[in-house]
Amino acid sequence: MLMRVFGVMAMFLFGSIAHAQSVETYVGHKRVGVDLMWFKNFKDTAGQRTPFLFFSRNRASMDYGNAPTAFGSTNAVSYNFKNGLGLVVVGSFLNAGFTPKAGVQWVKMKDNFLFFGWLVADLKEKGGIDGFGLFRYQPKINEKWKGFGQAELFPIYNPTTKTWNLTQRLRLGARHQAWAGGLMMDFNQTGQDHFTKTHNFGAFLRYEF
Repeated sequence: MLMRVFGVMAMFLFGSIAHAQSVETYVGHKRVGVDLMWFKNFKDTAGQRTPFLFFSRNRASMDYGNAPTAFGSTNAVSYNFKNGLGLVVVGSFLNAGFTPKAGVQWVKMKDNFLFFGWLVADLKEKGGIDGFGLFRYQPKINEKWKGFGQAELFPIYNPTTKTWNLTQRLRLGARHQAWAGGLMMDFNQTGQDHFTKTHNFGAFLRYEF
């Protein structure tokens, strides 16, 4: 079973790596997965960068049993103002199908700190609300090494069923040139008043192109 897990991950990884700017793979005590991220500003006819940004993120994970592979692909086009705010249109592809979304985005980068996030409304399921926030901090340790800390918060509210789906992903480790690695912790809570909770603890390895 473990070989099947890594086989599917390898197919997904090498089929998409040519289009990725960062690749992360992780091995947890319940699931293994791969995460590919890519973003780029559109250019005008003179080759100059425009305020339009394309963002793409593709994730896949499998448990060690017979559960189906969980896929997720998020692709977004945004118009970004100079203060970091932007207007964004998102297309989300999950195992359940395609969902269009639209809302606002905010990007803030300073020294070794990065924040990227958005608040969007589901245009298909009667106004479901998605929030997303990625915080990354990479303090310098010496000339070759940096620390690596990242937190992702991903709350989703469905007003039709009145349920929450709350996801938190934490990464803590070190970075050497383009490589980063360390400990990973993923958490999820789903429900209304009483939540079903899952978690996955392990290690991650990340490479930036």
